[in-house]
Amino acid sequence: MSTDVPTPTRTWTRALRAVRGYPVTAVVAVLVLVTSIAGLVIRVVGHTGSVDAVHFGPFRVFAVTTGALALVLTLAGVVAFVGAAERLMGSRRTVLAFVATTVVGTGLAALTALFDRDGHQVGALLVGRATSFDPWTAILGTIVTASAFAGPLWRRRIRVNAVAVVAALLLYAGHVADLSAALAVAAGWLLGDLLRRGPARLGWTRSSHRETRVLLGTVVLVSAIGPVIALLSRARVGLLAPLAAVVGTGPVTPVRGCSENGVTGECLRGLLAYRATDPWTLVLAVAPLLVLVVAGLGLFRGSRFAVWLAVVVDTVLAVAAAVTYSVLPSRMAELHGTENRFVVSVSVVASVVVPLATALVLVLLRRSFTVLPARRRVVTFLVVVVAALVIVTTVVLVTTASSPRAVADPLRLVVAALGPLSPVVTWDRLPALDPALRFVLGAAGPVLWLVVAAAAVRPTGAVDADADADGLHESRLRARTLLEAAGGDTFGWMTTWQGNAYWFSDDGRAGVAFRRNGRVAVTVGGPFGWPDARDAAMTAFARWCDDHGWTAVFYGIGAESAATLTAQGWGTLPVAEDADLDPRTWTTTGKKKQDVRTAVNKAGREGTTALWSSWQDLPVSTVRQIEAISEEWVSERELPEMGFTLGGVDEMRDPAVRTLVALDPEGTVLAVTSWLPSHRAGRVVGWTLDVMRRTNAAPNGVMEFLVASAADRMREDGVERLSLSAAPLAQSAEGAPTADGVQDLLDLVGGVLEPVYGFRSLLRFKAKFGPDLHPLVLAYPDPVALPAIGVAVVRAYLPDLSLRQAVALVRGRG
Repeated sequence: MSTDVPTPTRTWTRALRAVRGYPVTAVVAVLVLVTSIAGLVIRVVGHTGSVDAVHFGPFRVFAVTTGALALVLTLAGVVAFVGAAERLMGSRRTVLAFVATTVVGTGLAALTALFDRDGHQVGALLVGRATSFDPWTAILGTIVTASAFAGPLWRRRIRVNAVAVVAALLLYAGHVADLSAALAVAAGWLLGDLLRRGPARLGWTRSSHRETRVLLGTVVLVSAIGPVIALLSRARVGLLAPLAAVVGTGPVTPVRGCSENGVTGECLRGLLAYRATDPWTLVLAVAPLLVLVVAGLGLFRGSRFAVWLAVVVDTVLAVAAAVTYSVLPSRMAELHGTENRFVVSVSVVASVVVPLATALVLVLLRRSFTVLPARRRVVTFLVVVVAALVIVTTVVLVTTASSPRAVADPLRLVVAALGPLSPVVTWDRLPALDPALRFVLGAAGPVLWLVVAAAAVRPTGAVDADADADGLHESRLRARTLLEAAGGDTFGWMTTWQGNAYWFSDDGRAGVAFRRNGRVAVTVGGPFGWPDARDAAMTAFARWCDDHGWTAVFYGIGAESAATLTAQGWGTLPVAEDADLDPRTWTTTGKKKQDVRTAVNKAGREGTTALWSSWQDLPVSTVRQIEAISEEWVSERELPEMGFTLGGVDEMRDPAVRTLVALDPEGTVLAVTSWLPSHRAGRVVGWTLDVMRRTNAAPNGVMEFLVASAADRMREDGVERLSLSAAPLAQSAEGAPTADGVQDLLDLVGGVLEPVYGFRSLLRFKAKFGPDLHPLVLAYPDPVALPAIGVAVVRAYLPDLSLRQAVALVRGRG
């Protein structure tokens, strides 16, 4: 009788298999556990609160002496990060990275003792600082080294997250252990690039919009957590510690030495020594940072409102630091006092520059955040914030007026209560104020910031994403319903994508999706809806555009559909060819399909399988691999992501869309395709190929295998049409008409994009399957408008094209 309960023998077998597969990870985990337990025993037996490094010697790198929770987290870090490093670059390189980054990180950090000015013996300090680290120094150094062997997605994520974390710890807390970790990460970055064989990766590779959102959201969240770490730290000497002090202290906590005459050295020491010791003080301190947390979560969702919210908060923090520390040429000398002039200057300048730099990066990359908030949510946010500001100001003024002690210049107290904009130079007078007034002043600012954070949740989509962010949810749902009931053309399902606007006929039986650039409205294919209503819809849409002063352009419509317009004097240009086949009768036989037969046979021999699924039903590991493949594909392109009639990972997430994934016997994703449905009378009668992505290591023929597998699947389902879609701005040579002078407009664009996106190569790939070809044209009403139409089409595909890239495009260099 079989049982699913694992026996001790099976458990030991699995454990031994894991140890054999990851020997370095297993040894490091054991050493961390043993040395940490030994350290605890020494502390208990020796009745001491600390463990001298001499008890461990070089094994100090493995000891965790700060508590059970820290030990559990460290063991988890060893398994996750050292294990991942060992999988990426092998055991030998993992050992080298572990040792080298530890030696470099701790060694260079120990040299800071040479700059000690307190009269200590340098030799003793070198030994002490060389052992003032924890296992995370080696763990972070190792995983950053291994990032060089990962794909673009995880290489960037590992490095950005590691740098963000160690930078926050170093800049806000500034302990020797934080410096060791930062140096280990830098050493790991360089070591990884040296160990990796292959062409050097210079510069910053392009990332998708989704990945840009993840990275910037992470940076903003870390920037919000950094001051909290510093406020909870027992001692902090980081460059951004002054900024943490600005956020953390307030009218309720006057600081000795801070007066209206400037910030003296005693004031700076007092600010840096301030520590949040109770929950109430911590709540007051972190209230402004909660706004950054909300903004960071909104950035993950692509919110443009979150971008500007983070920009405003970071700018406020920078201004607050500048005002607090009197960073003005005429008062700079007052800041230094008896402190080291260089260190203080760098620290204060960093506290101003870092938030401003973060805000600047967000502004420059704001185009990656395409989700605009609904107008009603923005209005609600402004009303709530203004009302809160009025109420807080009123409460402060009323409390000031009713105070038994006269208060001069009450409006200045109102400004001081709004923290962190309140300069500490006014706080030396607070002890003389009435206790009730001091409480109101201490709570007013944090309460206002908490209201701002709460009010920003909905417009940023931090918790509940706005389903109608562009105000077109109802129209998009209407278009989707009409498509499912009556169908559309080749681009039919693409009309449901974000970024499209909609027009519907008066009787509601047909609709048009379009994108407007300037005074040109470019349609996404032809009208969708009931076939007998589509021709009339074309004419009605053109008339509607003309009423609004726009030029209507039907992009990617069939020659038969265009006949309705050409009869009215419209001109046409060929822009693509739709390739389709009937999967019910299609086979791999025939000389022209030799490459397809070879690919299918090869996949069978190698055990490659095809998984047909919706995105939601894919295994998590498969989803992560697809995202990594897509990110690698984007990083290799010279131009930004294209859109309009070209989908990506976001479009694959639609529950109606299907993915077809090629997997090797170990479950590794080799390639992925996505398929858009075509409906008739509420039933799926066809699928259209959209996304095609593969790994660089995928064997030749994997895409041919996937398309053939799709045909087999559709044959079983009784599907009538398999469309290989249309390669934009590409036609077969025999199908191209003679140029008439304006054809060169789109030929130039297609030719320049060919090395980047391979549209014409894609057309040749589709020819392997012997499909039927159907010309698709661009129909325009007036040749005079062709230059503007060309710009509008390019903008539809490349909405984020920069001026530099546009110049390169015109010059034909991509």
